[in-house]
Amino acid sequence: MLSDDQIKQIFFYVKSDDPNGMYADEVDILEYARKIEAFVRIEAMREERVECVKLVKSLNHEVAKALEDYRRCAERNFT
Repeated sequence: MLSDDQIKQIFFYVKSDDPNGMYADEVDILEYARKIEAFVRIEAMREERVECVKLVKSLNHEVAKALEDYRRCAERNFT
């Protein structure tokens, strides 16, 4: 998890010179960064689960099936 100071330092690297960029006034940069961080974390977890199932499937198809079923159930309860 990024600290507020890290988010602020990253923000200072933004040049804001892209004519096709999306610019907004009165956006809480810290809140926006937290939303991006949460989204990226969820996507990374999903990708990791897929790779985990692939690995387990190469070792044991029955365990992989159980892991896939558990993952589907967990995602259904999470979303």
